[in-house]
Amino acid sequence: MDDLVFVESTFDKNKTEEYNLSIRVGSDGFSFSILNVNKKCLALNRFQTFDQNSTTETLNSFKEQIRNNELLNLKYKTVSILWVSNKSVLIPNEFYSEQFAFESFQLCHKLSEKEVIEQTKVSVLDSYCIFSIPIDFKDVLIKQFAEIKFFHHTYPFYTSAIKEEQHDNNPSVFVNIQKSFFHIIIPDRDNKHFINSFSYTEDSDLAYYILNIYKQQKLNNERSKLIVDGLVQEESKSIQLLKKYLAKVEVKLLPTELRIKNAIPHKEYNQYINLINLSRCE
Repeated sequence: MDDLVFVESTFDKNKTEEYNLSIRVGSDGFSFSILNVNKKCLALNRFQTFDQNSTTETLNSFKEQIRNNELLNLKYKTVSILWVSNKSVLIPNEFYSEQFAFESFQLCHKLSEKEVIEQTKVSVLDSYCIFSIPIDFKDVLIKQFAEIKFFHHTYPFYTSAIKEEQHDNNPSVFVNIQKSFFHIIIPDRDNKHFINSFSYTEDSDLAYYILNIYKQQKLNNERSKLIVDGLVQEESKSIQLLKKYLAKVEVKLLPTELRIKNAIPHKEYNQYINLINLSRCE
């Protein structure tokens, strides 16, 4: 229980079969949240890194951390997996078929023999999100939990962005930042959304891509708000660079009541936003 960054007073380990468990996991580590039937967060576990010396050690590290975590060995009403990666494609419902999804994914990303294709229906976009997940990771999760649903980590991000109030003349720009890549969506009332992903190495690269999108999409730097979440905080170099050119820059923060450990920086807290939103978006 020491790794919990938040636990609500009403949380009861004997009632977990009434709760929803959401696990955010990628090749570098994982974290999880527990919500009740009213989608209120009852517990939030700190991000746990994997031993990454080799693929085998990474997988063994994941197995060991699950095995040793008391909360992950209890029964839950639902278990949802939020897989984090930059390997995904969106396919409109009208064009979807398993074969087309498979071919489209391979046009954009390399699918190794150690990966398997998964899909998430993104209702707000009338599309399917097609993504890959390592077979070994999937097997570990399936063996640990009786019934699970797999989602790509963009699912709660896109869903939350679409549900925000939309402005015709000066649309908001939503960005989810991960360690070496970011996702962006500019919602449109006519469902002509701008959606893309970019890899980056430096904060200056990230800022350049976003500013270039503002220019290409002919957005007003003074009026179109940039809303950012993920691995980011107000003090980040990328945010400071963007604020020099954009008048409205907002970094999403986890609600204050969930940030109970002052030793944990906002950057780490902010990565939990989509994790908590996953159950709320289903």
